[in-house]
Amino acid sequence: MDDLVSLFERGGPTMYAIAAAAAVGFAIVFERLMTLRGIVPSARRLGRRIRDSAYAGDMAKVASLCAGASHELAPVLGRGVEVAMRGGDRDEIFAVMAREARRLAIRLRRGIGLLAVLGTMAPFLGLLGTVLGIMTALRDLGSKGQVGYEVVAVGVAEALITTAAGIIVAVVIVMLHQALKARLQHVVLEVQLLVEEIADHLMRARSRGGSNGSGGAALAPPPVTGGSSAADSEDDDGP
Repeated sequence: MDDLVSLFERGGPTMYAIAAAAAVGFAIVFERLMTLRGIVPSARRLGRRIRDSAYAGDMAKVASLCAGASHELAPVLGRGVEVAMRGGDRDEIFAVMAREARRLAIRLRRGIGLLAVLGTMAPFLGLLGTVLGIMTALRDLGSKGQVGYEVVAVGVAEALITTAAGIIVAVVIVMLHQALKARLQHVVLEVQLLVEEIADHLMRARSRGGSNGSGGAALAPPPVTGGSSAADSEDDDGP
């Protein structure tokens, strides 16, 4: 531990900028992973429950499930329920939910661009620290009047610490960025599939509810709010 602290101090002021870039990058990754963590299992559970209610023609249950979805999915599904209850066709229902899904994707991508910038910037911060360190070493060499390989080597070695630190931070951040992008693409695809399924289920529930005399199309649209439904907690977790 003392060796790491010593290396950090010998790296000079640029090491603080590299450390700050690493801290911000790790914070973004952690926050985004926490946000994305439960969306896919929630979407799969919700799709199964809505499918069962739609086959039963229970439009009220379908609307309740959509309104009680997680706070990320509730605005997407709630808009579809509103259009379905106003008598919209399948294309109109799908269009409004797809639009909300795109807005959700934009929100989920927050911070991804900054993470890419940090991964690109870290090696250059290390290079800057190395250049400044070499300049300092050469200036000290000239002022002391000492000449020799040993004197130059020590100064250059200390200057290269920042280059190594910048490359290490960049490699880690770029790897996390790519993993986070893959996870995000998976989540967005799951939401898109859910939107397509819910559009079909809403039409099926409305048609079956009307044929059964339940009057599902005349129900008032549920409020579009977040929060997990109580029914979801009773279901088994998705993969």
